[in-house]
Amino acid sequence: MDKKRQLSIIVPVYNVSPYLRRCVDSLLTQAGVDLEVILVDDGSTDGSGALCEELAAGNSRVKVIHKTNGGLGSARNAGLELAAGDYVTFVDSDDWVEPDCYGAALLEMARWGADLLCGGRYDVNAATGEKTVGLCPAKTEMISGEEMAGRIFLWDHCDSSACDKIYRRELFRDLRYPEGVVCEDVPVTYRAALKAKKVLLWNRPYYCYFHRPGSITTAKVSEKTFHFSRHARDIYRQIRQTHPAIADQAHYLLVRALSHLLLMLIQSGADVRARYAREIRQTRRELRTHTRFFLTSPFFGSKERLRNLLLVLGAYDRITQLKHKG
Repeated sequence: MDKKRQLSIIVPVYNVSPYLRRCVDSLLTQAGVDLEVILVDDGSTDGSGALCEELAAGNSRVKVIHKTNGGLGSARNAGLELAAGDYVTFVDSDDWVEPDCYGAALLEMARWGADLLCGGRYDVNAATGEKTVGLCPAKTEMISGEEMAGRIFLWDHCDSSACDKIYRRELFRDLRYPEGVVCEDVPVTYRAALKAKKVLLWNRPYYCYFHRPGSITTAKVSEKTFHFSRHARDIYRQIRQTHPAIADQAHYLLVRALSHLLLMLIQSGADVRARYAREIRQTRRELRTHTRFFLTSPFFGSKERLRNLLLVLGAYDRITQLKHKG
């Protein structure tokens, strides 16, 4: 039987051989916490799988899973099945964490009696190495799970990222990531928050998010581009029925997802705009149905309102096309 640990750290691995050792080193050198690292080799073809075995050799704290490629959600789910910690967290294999952050975080969770902790992160530019504070709670405080979900929908010093959070493992008892999609944390993180009785916002950036070309978040327009808005539609429908107190926040998420999608499509090249002409029309029509909300809701700033109105009217398209011609 696997030894029970304080913290299970799940690391999905796919073709990241130049970065994986840095990631794992940052985890195994953590002080003040009894942890296990679960490396999930998601069908890598660049030698990452062999590197996982090398990193695990002779170290009882490192477990390795090899599986066929199924994407980030599938890899996280495989790790959750093996996790033995009281708490669980996720780290992407090209990222890393600050020294001794997990021990300090778990002490804070115990002191506050929290089921979920949301800390902050650094954004690291791959080209320059520049490290700047990204999303981070404005102050350390305890809030309810429902309030946390609402803040996630608003990007209020936090978002749906799975990686800058620590969860009591029980929150995932009947919760798993969708597979075969991107933005897979969007429909999951808020559900974990809603299941938590107490959420600790921790005013400390500790997760280092490495922005590199070719990652999922920098991919070009494809069918996967539409996954975020689909998640947002489902969330809005569900929240309206089950948590009406944060329905407006979920509504904001949907409008933001639609405007983001429309911007991506119309700012692409002429070939992409032609290929997705029907989707552009449909997204514009859907965004138009939310005009009254984005013009009156206090969650939108004046620039957002104007941009959304221009998108609805088709004026933003013309401005974009003029820039392309210029």
